[in-house]
This record gives sequence, structure tokens and C-alpha cells, in this order.
Amino acid sequence: MATLLRKLSYNSFNQCRALHKIAVDHTVPMTFNQYEHQHRFRETQSEVIGTLMASPRFKNQLGDVEIWMNKLLEYALGGGKNGRGLAVSFAYRMMEDPEHFTEDNHHKARILGWVIETFHSYLFLIDDIMDGSKTRRGQQCWHLRDNVGMGALNDSGLVFTSAYEILEQNFGDDDIYGELVRVCNGAMLNTCIGQHLDYASNYSREKDNLDLFTMERFNVIALQKTSTYSFKFPMNLAMTLVKGKNQGLHLSEEVHHICWDMGKLLQLINDYKDIYFDEMQTGKAGTDIQEGKMTWLAVAALERCTPAQRKLFAENYGIDNPENVDRIKALFAELDIENVYKKHVTFVYEDLMTRMRALPTKGQTRFYAELLQACCKELY
Repeated sequence: MATLLRKLSYNSFNQCRALHKIAVDHTVPMTFNQYEHQHRFRETQSEVIGTLMASPRFKNQLGDVEIWMNKLLEYALGGGKNGRGLAVSFAYRMMEDPEHFTEDNHHKARILGWVIETFHSYLFLIDDIMDGSKTRRGQQCWHLRDNVGMGALNDSGLVFTSAYEILEQNFGDDDIYGELVRVCNGAMLNTCIGQHLDYASNYSREKDNLDLFTMERFNVIALQKTSTYSFKFPMNLAMTLVKGKNQGLHLSEEVHHICWDMGKLLQLINDYKDIYFDEMQTGKAGTDIQEGKMTWLAVAALERCTPAQRKLFAENYGIDNPENVDRIKALFAELDIENVYKKHVTFVYEDLMTRMRALPTKGQTRFYAELLQACCKELY
């Protein structure tokens, strides 16, 4: 039976990929994964850091401040996939009317992409401390490095405020500066609320809070922590640069729901990879079971547990001990959670692609379909 389910899931996913190719089959001068797109974005990084370090707030500091900042930013902005940052310039390219498109605005979109990447670095610096993580992007976490320790908390503040400094240095005299600050503040506030709810929902035997493990709560957290930050934030920044008739496209109710569901899907994939992928594949050791995280997999398991299985879950989840982790993984296998996940995620993917094909412009369809495909390279 399990073999049949795997075959069905595999065939369904292949159908989804075929649907993706149909959805984006029209002439567009750039794709999300195109080398030129990624190369030009990464080329902009040195310009952004150079402008930041040349700002009055840094250039008049003691020399060791510059040394430390360069070391910190090299770690924080290096080695990632840059998906959110790349999404900003790609969104501008897809959404702008050809008659209003300019290379200058396209370059500004790349700079805004590095603003998002700097915010992202702040979030993972904090997240690694909160989660007690040991590795990030295949390297030792920042807070575990020599001469860092809990100074990483202040370093995360340096990275966070640097994002706003980059914004001011590059857009401070621009008419859209106030709107850019508003977009960033709103996105980061929602994300931090989502991070709070995520952390506060962690299970432990002392808290005895398994009643919080519901799909409704998971969806609320995914909306604030992932959907807003990973999909609406890049789009909203890009749309500040759009001048033509497409300005209001990102505000439609259907686009909002697509972003929401993409965020939930991305969170599903991250939850799955934490348990079923090893560190060599992700660059980060999985810790969700040890931390007692309220993941989709954990909620799906509890929905299917007998009273005896629920008791076993409560006795072993949220404990940083290999034996307890193995018991939870064995329970997941007993409940066939991996195949439950595969069937669900394939359905969500297919539904999203169908809805994206119905969007009013080819640019919108191309943007969201390409972004979805980039997120879903490793569904399972």
C-alpha cells in the first residue's frame, strides 16, 4: 500500500510540473532561475555593503567597528539562496508595463532585494539562538563562534538596523522612501508576531500544552511568519517601483490568498525537510522534534493518534534526546505521516498552479508560478 501511495504521489507531482510548464509558456525576457538574473543580483551585494559602510554612521567609527561589521555581514549575507531578495527584482521585471520599465528601477529593485536579505539575516541570527541551533547554511552558527557568544544578540540588532540604513542611503531622497519604510515595518512586525506565536507554541511536558497543536493555529502562524515575509513582502517592495496600469495588481483578494497558501506550502516543506532531510541536504541540523515545535507534521500526527499514541507523543516530544526523537519518528512512520504529507502537499501545489493560471496577466502568472517552482524544488 505504501509503495502504491508513493507511486501515486510521484505521478501526481510530475503532472504538477507539467502544469507548471504550461502555465508559464509564453515569451518573457527573464526567468527566476536564470543565471544572469542571479548573477546581477549578487553583483549588487558589494555595492550595497560599500554604500552602507561609507555612511556617516559607520565611517567615523573606531577601526575595529568596521572590521567587525565586515566580518558579520560576510557571514550574514553569504551562502544563502537569496530567494526573497531575487523575488523583488523578478517581480518588478514581471509586473512593470514595458513602456515604463527602466534599468535604473530594475537596479533599485535589486538593492531592495538586499534590504530583504539583510532583514532575513537578522531573523535567522535570532532564530538560531532561540532554537539552540548548531549549524546554518552548512556553517557553525554565529552565536557559537569564538568571541561572539551572546554578543550575537547585539549583532542581530546591528544587522536589523543596517537594513534601514541601506534603505535610507539608497532611497532617502526618493518620493517612495516613506512607503518603503511602511512596507518594511509592517512586514517585520507581522513576521515577529508570527515568530512569537511559533516559539510560544512549543510543547513541553512541563507546559502540557498539546491543546495548542491545531491546524487553525498552524495556519495563523504560517500566514504571519511565512506568507507575509516570503511572498507579500518582496512583491510589495517591488510594486513601489511600478508606474503603469499594473500598480494595483498585488492588492487583489486572489493574490492575497495565493500568497497565503504559498506561505503555508513553504512552511509545510520546511517542516518536512527538518525531519526527513539530513544536514548535508539542508545545511542545518533538524531540531523541530527536540524543541517541541508545532509543525504541520506534528499536528497531522496528533489528529490521527489513538489515546495511547497521543500519550506516547506527549511523553517523548520536545525532549533533546536521540531515543525520544527516534520514538517520535517511529510514531510518525506508524501513522504514515510522510505519505499523508506527500498527498496533501501535492494537492496544494496543483491547486495553486491552477489558480495562478487564472490570474489576469501573464506577468502575474509567470511571477507566482516561477516563485512557486523555486520554493518547491525539493517537495520530497
